[in-house]
Amino acid sequence: MKINKNILIVIITVLLVAGVGCAAGTYLLKANPGTPLLLESPLTEEPVALIPQNQKAKKNHIDMAGTATYCFTDSQRIDISRNFQKNQNGALVVRVKVTLSEKALASYVANGNYKFEYGFITGDEKSTVVKGNANEILNIGNAEEDGGIVDISLAFGKSVTNNINLPDGFFISSDLPCHILSAYIAPVVIGYDKTSEIPFYGFASNGGVLSCSVNGVDFTGASLVFPSENTKDAYMPEIVVKLSDKPEHISDLSSSVYVKISLNGEILNIKNTKAGNEVIIPAAAFNQPFNKLTVVENNVCVNSIMMRGFTNVHNCEISDQNKNEIFVPIRTDPGLILKWNVDNWRNVDYELFEWDRFPGIIYFDTRNYTVQDNFFRRLAFFAEKQGYKGRLLTNEELGTMHGFNALDYRPETLADFFNLATDEKFQLNQEEELLKIILLKNGLLLPDGNRVKPGQGGLVSISRESYDALRIQLLAHEAWHTLFFADEEFRNYVAAIYYTMDPQSLDFLIDYFRSQPSLGYDVNDDYLMKNEFMAYILQQPVSGCGQYFVNHAWWNSVMAFTPTLANYVINTKGKGFEDAAIALNDFVFDKYGLVAGNIALVQRP
Repeated sequence: MKINKNILIVIITVLLVAGVGCAAGTYLLKANPGTPLLLESPLTEEPVALIPQNQKAKKNHIDMAGTATYCFTDSQRIDISRNFQKNQNGALVVRVKVTLSEKALASYVANGNYKFEYGFITGDEKSTVVKGNANEILNIGNAEEDGGIVDISLAFGKSVTNNINLPDGFFISSDLPCHILSAYIAPVVIGYDKTSEIPFYGFASNGGVLSCSVNGVDFTGASLVFPSENTKDAYMPEIVVKLSDKPEHISDLSSSVYVKISLNGEILNIKNTKAGNEVIIPAAAFNQPFNKLTVVENNVCVNSIMMRGFTNVHNCEISDQNKNEIFVPIRTDPGLILKWNVDNWRNVDYELFEWDRFPGIIYFDTRNYTVQDNFFRRLAFFAEKQGYKGRLLTNEELGTMHGFNALDYRPETLADFFNLATDEKFQLNQEEELLKIILLKNGLLLPDGNRVKPGQGGLVSISRESYDALRIQLLAHEAWHTLFFADEEFRNYVAAIYYTMDPQSLDFLIDYFRSQPSLGYDVNDDYLMKNEFMAYILQQPVSGCGQYFVNHAWWNSVMAFTPTLANYVINTKGKGFEDAAIALNDFVFDKYGLVAGNIALVQRP
């Protein structure tokens, strides 16, 4: 089989995305007839030959209606067990090629029921089996001359003590001619991926059915290989959904394309956009995730559904957490944060999330405003409140003053806050010290001696005490801020709109900020004003932007403070803001696949 450079790149990418973690050479291993089949593993530098148990295994080829059987060596069994302990799960992936020459094809009936099986053996017994139709592999597999190639992953089982139930070996059985090309050890992935050059199908330790006509994935066996609840030592898995990038399957600004999935009756709608056609859905987002997931609508738009182990992208230590110290965020689309079941929170006071598409953008969702203030009130006055900026207020000075119902901060501001506390030997509270640890562990702050320096990303907090409609708007508002922090191109575009929009409308916005003492914005802070201008415009749909500012112009406090500009906004129906919203909306949709008023790609109906 000839592998060109483009195919090699695709194969390596699939390995990384699926969390397989093997070297690229693994996927390229190919056993020629008469050459021992090697077993590749991440923990061994050189692959070791498997023990063939019959002639077909020695040839790595099934001529017609037969079985090739292999056993593991003692060193391979040790290595498989070590891999299992490291990842808390393990799978054996085989690459097979079902072949049917043009001459032989004439003697077969199209779509005939030709058995194909891959499974483990223990003694003389088949312990776990993946079944399928060998003829279908010709259709679902990568077309290579007159055959079809596919990668099939089968998870090793666990004992009651969570140790590996290690089989003696494995077999491939086929009614059609079949080559066994390679084998390697990898973490468990359950589901399918048709986007790779070599299609991938993964199964739990209870096996399953290999079929090209998929409209979902059966995750009922996932509880046999993944943690069934989030604990201080282990996290539940995550589901990765990849959608089609064909133009006819992609949303545009005039019409949206959604894929509807159902998992044990729980419905999610996933929006497909060119800039965001892959989402992560934590298993913990569902009440009963280890069931069959079905694509209810727009199955044609789905290229891949895979359940994999939790991805700890910042390499935080999981085992050093307890109920009062949650360091590792759960990666997900922001749309799932809003209605996340609080009974599934790892801490009764707050939960920690990370935007799946933008590493380093961290979300705190708090039980109420009191918890939120314990973490962020002093920081809010230090960073934003006019008359207090740059100071660390004591608890007595803070008194009963409230911070914000929602907030956002960039790494530079966070570093300044904690460095000032270090320099002044200021006694922070318990929650603030915990916040510092969380930021360090997730890369928003970096250690710098006894001080810290800015890292990458952004911080957002909202509260369950806000009512649902307000939470949606606040989450959007704060999330836009974090993209502003992270993306220089976005900041430059916002600045261009800010300086070229209707000047009287912009003057009204600045006066509005001045008229509301509770906001406390420093209107002389140019960076802050551009950032807030953008977020106030994008926090609601374009269609409601003009009316939003008209409504605020009617407020008594605003009308009394700036009557001429308030009347201007009312008379023009907020057109200056609507024009700015259209321009900003075009940009964020093209770049991020997001639209004004909605930063979510995944939503519960």
